Amino acid sequence: MWNGNILDTYPDHQKNVMVTWIADGKKTRKIEDSYHPSFFVYHPSNDELFHLAAQLYDLPEISVVNITQKKLQLGSEKTSMVLEVTPRYLSGIRSVASMIDSWGKYHTYQFFNVDVRLSSRYLEDRGVFCNAQVSWDGRQFLLEDEQWTIDYQPPRFSSASLQVKQHQQTLSFHQPIISIQLDDVIIEDDNEAEVLQALVVLLKEKDPDLLYTEHGDTVVFPLLHHRAHVCGIGKELVLGREPETPVHEVKPASSYFSYGRILFRPAFYTLKGRAHLDKKHLFSYGHSRLDGLIDISRCANIPLQLVSRLGPGTAISQVQVNVARRKGVLIPWKKNLPETWKNAFDLLVSDRGGLILEPQVGVYDHVVELDFSSLYPSIMYQFNISPETMLCDCCPHSTLRVPQLGYHICQRQQGLLPEVLKPVLERRFCYKARMKNKQYDTDRYEALQQAWKWILLVCFGYTGYKNARFGRIECHESITAFSRELLLRAIQISEKAGYQVLHGIVDSLWVKPQHPSLSPARLCRRIADATGVRMDVEGRYKWIVFLPSKQTGVGALNRYYGTFDTGEIKVRGVEVRQHHTPGFIREVQTAMLEVFAQADDADEMKALIPKAIQELKRFALKIIHEEVHQSSLVFTMSVSRDVEDYRVNTLVKAALLQLQDMEVMRRPGQVVRYVVIDEHAEEEKNRV
Repeated sequence: MWNGNILDTYPDHQKNVMVTWIADGKKTRKIEDSYHPSFFVYHPSNDELFHLAAQLYDLPEISVVNITQKKLQLGSEKTSMVLEVTPRYLSGIRSVASMIDSWGKYHTYQFFNVDVRLSSRYLEDRGVFCNAQVSWDGRQFLLEDEQWTIDYQPPRFSSASLQVKQHQQTLSFHQPIISIQLDDVIIEDDNEAEVLQALVVLLKEKDPDLLYTEHGDTVVFPLLHHRAHVCGIGKELVLGREPETPVHEVKPASSYFSYGRILFRPAFYTLKGRAHLDKKHLFSYGHSRLDGLIDISRCANIPLQLVSRLGPGTAISQVQVNVARRKGVLIPWKKNLPETWKNAFDLLVSDRGGLILEPQVGVYDHVVELDFSSLYPSIMYQFNISPETMLCDCCPHSTLRVPQLGYHICQRQQGLLPEVLKPVLERRFCYKARMKNKQYDTDRYEALQQAWKWILLVCFGYTGYKNARFGRIECHESITAFSRELLLRAIQISEKAGYQVLHGIVDSLWVKPQHPSLSPARLCRRIADATGVRMDVEGRYKWIVFLPSKQTGVGALNRYYGTFDTGEIKVRGVEVRQHHTPGFIREVQTAMLEVFAQADDADEMKALIPKAIQELKRFALKIIHEEVHQSSLVFTMSVSRDVEDYRVNTLVKAALLQLQDMEVMRRPGQVVRYVVIDEHAEEEKNRV
């Protein structure tokens, strides 16, 4: 009997088995298990299905074909006749499905369960999940854990950190590796091949479950891979636990567009039997640390090293898939749910986001910030918003209607998305409560609630994402419509209770007591009772500044700063919060804010303006006297397009042209770092 936590799961296509590694912190064991997943094909004509079955029966790629009954749609118990196809090989699911799809000219058949993640599917079919505490008796897994429990024993995975050094400070593919450090052991040798081979030996001796790197996907692993091939030992660079499996690229790098920004996702370099965690990827979930990643990995049932790279959207999508499969619903391969017809007026009414008020510019004291807790997910849960419940056929006369839009929502059954969100919301609320309770490890629960905060943030966006399996634009429109209604209701209740509303952004209100009949805490309870969504006091400001727009002078929608009565400074929208701002500018604004933080009200804050300006002058003299190191003047800017596509000679283009001369390419979504020399110079090398 083997005991431990499930560390990794993946298919071995050569042996046609699923491989699972379980670890207990001391020893790690490999399990190979035969597995034969199937996919399903639907056609309205049963005769067509029987004809397809006859065509597939004798193909060598197919193991079994079977006519069966399955549920194809959420929210319906109706089953339909489908053809179940079991490929002979694990690698054949997508290829066989694509072959059949081509026979039907890519529109005749509907396919299900084709692209469900194989590792997640296998573990769920075996009744276990990633990072679960299990036993293996030689034939099956015995689960000793509960997937969504709060108080579980964290896995005891061993770990090591890997660093690579060259002669120059910046790592280059053209320079040999002079040393490699694994934890506190440094490997150095004039022979680069000896260094790489010694790393393989040392890694095998230490045998960590987790291997940490800094920029492992973007720099370290590609560099190791390249230098090993230069030395002629590419096949010997085995950093995972599988023999004769060298470092390889699992998924290529890509640039993509999201919420108005070009983003870059580097290639995935994962290991087999050992989890490679690139620390720069761990911030996909905010400051969630390993604790948060393990928690997400458990509940979403995605292997640890994958979930650290795929992001919160993929995690919540996988949870939805898991729940749908447990309900017996097949998972569509290609989404085919079109948007309902809308005329121009309908689009004008429905195609809007959350409510944002124009703030009253100025300095205010004794302001209270009120926040709805997880507003959008709470709306989805409370009002039963899900693709199958929106505009359902069973409740055309439902009294549950979307404000302003009039869409009806099912009242007979709970939707998939609310069912998925219920344990997620409960989990985060529990973690937030423990984060504030000194009886618990507050740092750990801060990391855990941060991880689930990102999950809840993206679950709304995925309802309107065109490729989301269970997305539907009417869900997206309804959520924002409810949010506008709830914020308006909160504003009305606040004003009736004697508060002046200074600003509001989607799920937050800034109110100033005038003649209050309720305390801020009681006001939150009143709003929560009226709206059905929990509201909390985010903080009480000694003073707060709402800034004007630089272009128009009216209130900027998301630029403000102030000091809570705890002494904490909160800043949004100004340079100190922007990722591209040089360190020197951050220092300047931080020093000025620290001066203002000494004030206890708006009048004291205004009186400190001359002192803050003295701080500004002090930093300006450092520039004049050349006392500022150039590293503090570095701009970090995102690349929005390829260098040849820049029409205007911006500073970013000047930097890209210089990098191009150095044979360093930057793709859209990556960043470029530069110091401005002369912004108005003609030649790019003289500009930055």
